[in-house]
Amino acid sequence: MFAIRSVLRTISLTLVVFAAPLAPAIAQNSLCNGLGDGAPWMGQTEDRSDIATQGAPLVWAGDVASGGRGIALFTLSAPMAVRVEAMADTPMGDVMVELFDATGRLVVVDDDSGGNLSARAEPDLEAGDYCVAITGFGGAAVAGRIQVSRLEMLALTPGLAGGFAGMDEMIPFVGMEPCLPETPATRLGDGSVDAQLMDGLVATGSAAQTPYFRFALASPQPLSIRASNEDADPYLYLFDATGQLLGENDDADGLNSRLDFSQALPEGEYCIGLRALGDPMLPIEVQIIAHDGRAATFDGYAQGMIAPPLDGSWPVQDLGVLPAEVTRDWPVSGGLAQWFVMEVPADGLLMITADAIDDSDPVISLFDSAGTMLGQNDDANDSVNSQLVQAVAPGRYVLAVRQFVNTHNGMIRVGVARYVRAAP
Repeated sequence: MFAIRSVLRTISLTLVVFAAPLAPAIAQNSLCNGLGDGAPWMGQTEDRSDIATQGAPLVWAGDVASGGRGIALFTLSAPMAVRVEAMADTPMGDVMVELFDATGRLVVVDDDSGGNLSARAEPDLEAGDYCVAITGFGGAAVAGRIQVSRLEMLALTPGLAGGFAGMDEMIPFVGMEPCLPETPATRLGDGSVDAQLMDGLVATGSAAQTPYFRFALASPQPLSIRASNEDADPYLYLFDATGQLLGENDDADGLNSRLDFSQALPEGEYCIGLRALGDPMLPIEVQIIAHDGRAATFDGYAQGMIAPPLDGSWPVQDLGVLPAEVTRDWPVSGGLAQWFVMEVPADGLLMITADAIDDSDPVISLFDSAGTMLGQNDDANDSVNSQLVQAVAPGRYVLAVRQFVNTHNGMIRVGVARYVRAAP
């Protein structure tokens, strides 16, 4: 039991746990280049996992460990379009779905096309065996489920028109197909781009008209790729010459996207994939520049994604030893997170809130003293306000409060309530 030493608001916590089906049949052969080894068939057996012949969607549910994948198998006896979806059962969970063919080739990857942080894609598939995977966005642990269905079957997710993009009409659920050597793409630069990286290469196009940009490196290069236009809300991918996904990002800088490769990418061909979670017809600026590690670290501090050192080199407000509750009203400019450090004197729980006072849409992130992110929240309790509940041990913790988009520059009320274990 926990005794509330001070009550500022009511907390409602729900724990949802799903277990995988009892005693599923396990695939015996090496599928998807080993990715599917030991994974269950979604229909319990291989013959009942053929979505072309089944009368209902195939479903897998379970827990995904931090940095891991939940993987299930299905088969297809005839070519057709198939709907592949993933949904979190963890409150405020954000999931991705990946689909691999029997050789291990990535067929499609998607993050938010299902709406409400769920994933959804509807690729045209050839007959064969497939591995479908669910992961937590950013490698977070998550409880969730996967569904595979024919297009005429009932969908698991609402889709983008169900609330994520705020649009009235249905948007096609295409996910993002890997960029292969034969995929049409706009070429950046003449030959290799190595000599142009210091000044940067810039191209502009809409996600609907120019979804792929191709470039070449003549030698290993660390680089950064950016996609900018918050009204379009770009989603950024990078593939190698074989279509292997090397990285993806959404909302690194407000609603803009960014990929940083501090370890040099080897020489060769690369392809940028571009989606828009907002209006796909709006122009998006794509930039490739040489990676500056120091600048990228400072940018991580400013965006609230990397905890700064507590040596005075970056501004951090010290809340001292936490009392039962503390509240601060703070001006937060878009693109510049406000940082707080606090001392927790005993085991317990922290409830951290960030409420918009004016011109704000807050996001909060909590880190331990070593810089490990413990939790993050945006839009709790059907509002733009944020709330995070975290079990803590004695020690120092660092809190980032930022605006969801750079156009907000208002006041945010930051509150921290501390819970302690009741005496026996």
